Amino acid sequence: MSGVYIHIPFCSKACTYCDFHFSTQLRNKNAFIEALLHEIEVQARYIDEAVNTIYFGGGTPSLLSAAEINSIIGKLDKVFKLDVKEITLEANPDNLSEKYLKELKSTAVNRLSIGVQSFEEKRLLWMNRSHTAKQAIFAIESALQMGFNVSADLIFALPEMSTDEWQRQLQKMISLKPHHISAYSLTLEERTVYHHQVAKKKSRS
Repeated sequence: MSGVYIHIPFCSKACTYCDFHFSTQLRNKNAFIEALLHEIEVQARYIDEAVNTIYFGGGTPSLLSAAEINSIIGKLDKVFKLDVKEITLEANPDNLSEKYLKELKSTAVNRLSIGVQSFEEKRLLWMNRSHTAKQAIFAIESALQMGFNVSADLIFALPEMSTDEWQRQLQKMISLKPHHISAYSLTLEERTVYHHQVAKKKSRS
């Protein structure tokens, strides 16, 4: 089985804990997509078997328009032999409006990986997330109603997080019935706001 990973290095905000490669400046997005389409052509000989999965990660791939997603998938289809069963798009809840979800249905994307991280507003504020708990719930429910395969992320081991709080997060997520739940432990990475807070004793690791 072969898969293609596409990294979209743009975000609307910088999360407190994140050390992935990204930029909050969107002015270079068009130039990036042009370069990406060229890179796909350059890598034409890299895969000599059918591609079964495509994964748009980031960053925040849900900052792409449906037209931009279609252009990338179209280029992959021209360059590689596609026998795709699953195309995943990582998405932030605040991007998943009803209008955007309908536009995504015009693409070949059939799976959404939704970065919820927490249903507690104080946690979302600390993480500097761009969405609210209400938006996260709406995003999951709407994506399921529109027929997407839905995976959703939660983060545990946040500073001073109790077992009870973590259980509440899990129970809330389970009640929404996504197809898959990913649980990630918060890690202290260098060159992040969280690392700076710990170094200045403004937060606990």
